[in-house]
Amino acid sequence: MGTSYLTYEAVMKGSIHSDQTCPVCGSRFKSQEPRGLFCPNHPEQAPQKFVVRYEKITKRFNNYPAALQFLTGLRFQEGSGQFDARDYQVKSKPLAFDKLADEWLLLKGSQLKKSSITSFRSGIERAQAKWQGANIKSIKYAEIEDFLNSYPGASKTRLNVSMALKQFFAWATDRYDIPALKKWPPIGHVQMAFRDTVDLHTQESILENIKDHEPFRVWLCIKWLATYIAIRPGEMRSLTEGQVDRQRGLLIIPHPKEKESKIVPLLDEDLAIVRALPHAFDSSMPFFRHMKAIKGGTKMGDTFGHNVIYRSWKRACGRLGISGVSLYPGTKHSTAMGIRQQATFEEVRLATGHRTNKAFERYVRTEGNAMREILKKRKSVIISDNGLITDSQRVKDGQVFNFKT
Repeated sequence: MGTSYLTYEAVMKGSIHSDQTCPVCGSRFKSQEPRGLFCPNHPEQAPQKFVVRYEKITKRFNNYPAALQFLTGLRFQEGSGQFDARDYQVKSKPLAFDKLADEWLLLKGSQLKKSSITSFRSGIERAQAKWQGANIKSIKYAEIEDFLNSYPGASKTRLNVSMALKQFFAWATDRYDIPALKKWPPIGHVQMAFRDTVDLHTQESILENIKDHEPFRVWLCIKWLATYIAIRPGEMRSLTEGQVDRQRGLLIIPHPKEKESKIVPLLDEDLAIVRALPHAFDSSMPFFRHMKAIKGGTKMGDTFGHNVIYRSWKRACGRLGISGVSLYPGTKHSTAMGIRQQATFEEVRLATGHRTNKAFERYVRTEGNAMREILKKRKSVIISDNGLITDSQRVKDGQVFNFKT
């Protein structure tokens, strides 16, 4: 194995000075490296205070050997390509961890939704309390590993914090041109918490209860969340009249979380419902909107807020004596688990939208019909004699819908 030699360029810039003068003649002391500083007229006279100046760096010492050692270190760093003047800016601390973390959180705040920022802000803030104004370059593998291992909470929480920190360090590396970490500490096995879900028979009972007691469009929104499980609640509520394509039978979400258009085909029964609804003249009007004003400031035509959908779901669960199942797991996760009884893993994966297609035309042409068949499987799991749903409660083909407000 060959010998590795350090690439080094000799550097002699920088100097050592003193603010003191010769007590005999008042002359300035002259540097005579590596011996020290002396009066040119009285060589026996030497100062007691020393100042190292190197580019914009100024540092004071009480003895010459310490000052010389510091200057030599700066020269070595420069010669080996490791010198960074920011490491020595004590007052401004341009590379302080807490300062850079604040900048990153501010940047993320302008790019992401508030709910997304909240999910990792606490982890970053706890890291700020730990490392405070430490130079980010001094925070290495060991410091990060110790921080993550001591972080309170479940392994999934530590994983989320680790991912947030990794994003931050990657951003700081690029923006401030600092050396990248060679390795990132692993979290190890992550135990994912199970969400409370319901079987599809119970889910259907909840939907029927919502239909009987809540506004029609609230029921339709929740029904679609349980059917078109590739669409998140926020995306569903954001649909406009123009994004519910009555002609082709499609739900179109232009820019979801995945940053690409999301196109989901409507089942025939839902397309019939949509076509029976009055079509708003303004295509930008919210599809899931209040059909009348509500005391407290809600106007007719306002988009449903998150609480409108969530509370309707919870009220229906309460009326049926079902507890511990919130909206998202009660719709998306429950449907995904339920249709797995008659669908393959890949089919369920397609239905949830975890495989993203690159082109709008290809998505509709090659996968629209296939997705319709998969989504139909939800109905095939629900049987009529399950004891929870009566035939009179079911939506039948050709039924005339009574649209409540």
